[in-house]
Amino acid sequence: MKHWVVAVGMVALAGCAAQDHYYSNGVCVTCFNNPVTGEPLNYDPNETPQKVATNAEGEAVDATSLGSQSGSVDIDSRVDVDTAYARIKSAMGFRSPDDFESPESTTAKMQMGDIAWKHDRTPGAYYNLGDYGRQTVGGTRYSILQRVQIEKSGAGSRIHYSWAPADERTLFDGNAMESALTQRLKAALD
Repeated sequence: MKHWVVAVGMVALAGCAAQDHYYSNGVCVTCFNNPVTGEPLNYDPNETPQKVATNAEGEAVDATSLGSQSGSVDIDSRVDVDTAYARIKSAMGFRSPDDFESPESTTAKMQMGDIAWKHDRTPGAYYNLGDYGRQTVGGTRYSILQRVQIEKSGAGSRIHYSWAPADERTLFDGNAMESALTQRLKAALD
């Protein structure tokens, strides 16, 4: 019985080759590769790119032209480390344990146990945060994984902020994302 299901599935995949493909968040959801060889099964990669996206002007582009989907930015600020922490936490949507309704609840424990969430601090010296965030680029709101390290640097602070898509199927203009996040961080620190 199991072999029959696989055979039917292969026929269904082969039958899809001549049809248009469907995309969700810039990813071809009807394009399939052979799980053993990685070879395209139902599309020609030269004619149907597996990944397409929309640039900041709303035009469809091949994903290979978008630049890096993850990145980082370093900023030196005259703002002291504790003030920088408070401003960045608020502006970028990082959560501390106090931001959860009931930190001892099962839901809060699950959220704080998520690999994205991190909140280590040594007030007056260093903060290391991680959480999910959102950023709008080209009129589209994207979910991202974000990390920030804020450390004391003389009377000011040094900030290292990094990001990546929260969903690997999501594609965005990497250069536009970097610009938007950098602008948002600098605005929070002014």
